[in-house]
Amino acid sequence: MVALLRNQVRQPTSKSLASDVKAHVQLLAKYLNDNRAGEAIATALAMMFLDADHAIACMRREGVLRASRYEFRGSLIGRVAKAALSVRELLTASPDRIVYLESVVALSRLAGNARALQKEIETTIRSRHAVVLKTVFVMVNTLFYHGWLNDHEASSLSGHRYSSEEYAEAASLVLRTYASMFPVDGVSFTHVDTDAFTKNALVYERLLVAAIRLTKFREAEFFIDGLPYRADSAGETVTISSIDPDLERSVRLGYIQSQNQGMIRYTHLQQTKPAISMRSVIDRGFERGSFGEMLELVEQPIRRLVLRLPAVPEIFEEFFARDDLFLDELQMLLALDVDNFGTFEELIFSITDHVTSMDVFKVQRYFNFLSCAYQRRLSDLKDESERGELTLTSTLLVIRHDDLIKQMELIFGDVDKAVEIVSLLTMEPGEPHLDLQYRPFLDTGGYYVIAPHVVAASNLVRNTIVANRLRSAAIGPKDRVVQAVTEALGCAGFLVHSDFEVKVAGQELELDVVAWRDRSLFLFECKNAYHPVSVHEMRNSWDHIRSARKQLDKRHKILANTNNREVLFQKLGWDVDASCEVHTCPPSAPMAQI
Repeated sequence: MVALLRNQVRQPTSKSLASDVKAHVQLLAKYLNDNRAGEAIATALAMMFLDADHAIACMRREGVLRASRYEFRGSLIGRVAKAALSVRELLTASPDRIVYLESVVALSRLAGNARALQKEIETTIRSRHAVVLKTVFVMVNTLFYHGWLNDHEASSLSGHRYSSEEYAEAASLVLRTYASMFPVDGVSFTHVDTDAFTKNALVYERLLVAAIRLTKFREAEFFIDGLPYRADSAGETVTISSIDPDLERSVRLGYIQSQNQGMIRYTHLQQTKPAISMRSVIDRGFERGSFGEMLELVEQPIRRLVLRLPAVPEIFEEFFARDDLFLDELQMLLALDVDNFGTFEELIFSITDHVTSMDVFKVQRYFNFLSCAYQRRLSDLKDESERGELTLTSTLLVIRHDDLIKQMELIFGDVDKAVEIVSLLTMEPGEPHLDLQYRPFLDTGGYYVIAPHVVAASNLVRNTIVANRLRSAAIGPKDRVVQAVTEALGCAGFLVHSDFEVKVAGQELELDVVAWRDRSLFLFECKNAYHPVSVHEMRNSWDHIRSARKQLDKRHKILANTNNREVLFQKLGWDVDASCEVHTCPPSAPMAQI
């Protein structure tokens, strides 16, 4: 094959050639899936010989060289990348494409370990399939209730290293793996391992840690495929890092600033007279004896606590439907404020035509109440073994479809809103991406399985918007980033105009913000995205920035011409010198706010 390529004349790049290359990407994926080494290597080399940059870009976009697509069989993927690197002098590949191939080789060396983790997870699920899902969901819910604090310095093999959010991702992976092996239905959550906190605790810790580590491997694949990151191997260690050190510093700075903003808001909240927390409400209710009777200890079909909350509209309207916020919800509002560009008063906004951010807070309030009531009753038990057993049998909610709709209707007084909000929060086991913190109502066919404190403690307004792709609707008709940038520039003495559409040199230009000062023209393309909290969201942010760059490059090319700038200034009504420099900038909401 290599000898044949050396004697071939490369065709000039064209649209038809690019289409041919793209069409062969799925063929390569098929050969890799079928473990047909000769065909896979030949197809990959032919694609890259014709147009290396385009072929590698297509493979990255489709995730064709990810071992996780092929049951973590990384050997052949590594051979494909090595074959391409061995003839790099024949490929017209840019340096970053070569780095990508080197990264594939490095990461493929870990695929065997990832495969072992996958097998370990499958083995545990298979041997405990009757109890594993409910047990894992309860354990993660318990971490969220008790405010689990992880130790970043702990070994990667220790469960103490990982956060409650990482455990929620692990539970989601366990669910996805289970769904690939067994049907997910009401029976899947009927039984629980009552020894999960005692003699079998290590079994579930190992299961969840294995799931977390496997998730980290998948994230590493996503980093090198979807972002300007690379993988480097040294001995048995593979390091994932940014190709551009400035990007790495920018990402780290973003997280540091986001955390600082959260701490500042929390400090301000503590200095005020904060509202009462849900746990304090529950504690007072138990101390007065008004809540204790709601929880009944039943023996059949299994020993568990059952909450008997009267379905009285007046109770729901007074406690769950009110717009006054509890301390827990104020803290959630402040967390949302870090992500949401705009004023504090604008944090209560429409998510859809019928559902608002306040509605989501009320759903969280309801499940926070249920969770805290169960946990407060459990805390009264002196026998640690009994408390652990009842935690496992009682604290995961399994609610009939109709019953959940009725409960939501009691809160909102509107059955259509109840149906819509349940739909927004529902996760189907067959979905390609499962995440308990984004869609916490797991539909098992006739029943919803809900980890109540995962609902209560997650940044659910933000996550609901992201999961349902409702960001544009939540922003509304007037982008607050555009408005804020315009106002800031105006206050600084710039000539400024926003949301300006103009035709220059036969091209339609849409300018978010255009400004002029001191013989310099500034073009801004604003992106109102959330601060990313996962590698998938980081990819979305990166795509936003790349899209903005393309748009700005197009406008810069047109307005680099003095005559075109004169046309622009004339249509803006600005009497300024057109012989000026042109600068571009893509401000994003999190950085603009911070």
